[in-house]
Amino acid sequence: MYFSSRTYHTNMLKAYYFICLSILLILTDRARCDSDYLYNHKAGGWLKLYTAPQAWEQAFLKCDQDGAVLASPLNKELVNALQLQMLQFGVSGNIFLGTHDLFSKGHFVSIEGVTLSDMDIKWAQGDGAGTGDCLTMSVDGSVHFSSCTDRLPFVCYRKPETQTMNDCSTYDFEYHLNEQTGSCYKVHLNKQTWTRAYSICASEGGHLVILNDEEEVRIVQSMISTPYDQFNVGLVAWGNDRTWKTIHGDKIDDVYNQWNTGEPNNENHIENRGACLSNGKLNDFPAVSYSLIFVCEKSPYL
Repeated sequence: MYFSSRTYHTNMLKAYYFICLSILLILTDRARCDSDYLYNHKAGGWLKLYTAPQAWEQAFLKCDQDGAVLASPLNKELVNALQLQMLQFGVSGNIFLGTHDLFSKGHFVSIEGVTLSDMDIKWAQGDGAGTGDCLTMSVDGSVHFSSCTDRLPFVCYRKPETQTMNDCSTYDFEYHLNEQTGSCYKVHLNKQTWTRAYSICASEGGHLVILNDEEEVRIVQSMISTPYDQFNVGLVAWGNDRTWKTIHGDKIDDVYNQWNTGEPNNENHIENRGACLSNGKLNDFPAVSYSLIFVCEKSPYL
C-alpha cells in the first residue's frame, strides 16, 4: 500500500503524541495521592491544607486519620512546601505545626520525634514570639509559640506509602459508601453545636449531611447506633423572610422538607439552623445554643 510523505509524517506525529500522552498519564498517576492532597517533589511527599480552624489535638487526629502527620518544618524543603500551600489557598494567618512540648515542658519535638535543634526554624522577631506548648508558622516561614487550644488551619504531610484509600477516597475509614445514595457518611456521636459540627465536617473534606428524600432519611437514621432526639443537618434559614436553603444553596422545595408539626417556628427568634428528629421530621433550632450528634457526608470522588 502506498503512503504519501504527508500521511507518513501525520502518522508519526500521532504516534509521538500518543507516547507523550501515555507517559504524562503514568507520571500524573504516580504523582497523585488523591484529589485533596498535592504532591511536592522537593518535600518528598503529599500535603493537604485544611482551612477549617481546629485546635491542635483535633488537627493531629485529623492528619492521623488521613494516614499522615501534622506537618513540621523538618527541613527547608518542607518549610517552602508549607509556605506554598498557604499562598495557594490564601491563608494569611498562622497555621499549626506538628511540633509541641506537651510531653515534657520546654522540650519541643515534632510528631516524628525530631527536636528543634534539628529543624529548619526561623523564629519570629529573632527568637520566637508568644507563649504556649505548640508551634505555629506564618506565611513568611517564621515560627511562633502558641496555645494548643487556639483554633488554626493546618497542613497534613504524608510520605509515599502503600496504604490505600477506601471507597470514599479518604484514609478515614469511619466514612462508609452507601450504594443507594452514592454518598459517603460518617456518624459523629460526640455532640456539637451546629456551627462546630459544620466546621468538623468541612475539616474532613465533607459537609453536614443534606437529606434529599425520605429514603436518605431512613438510610442515615439506620447508621446511628445510639438513641437520639435529633441530629444536625445542612439546612439554614436566611433573612427576615426566613428562606430555607441547604448549605449548598439548594431550595428547600428541591430536597427533603417534611417539617415536624408546628415547625419551623423560630422560637425566641434565634432558630435558623436545621435538624432531623428521631421521627424523621425536620426541626429548626439555634446554631450555637446547644449541641446535637451529627452526620458528615462527602462525595466518594473528592
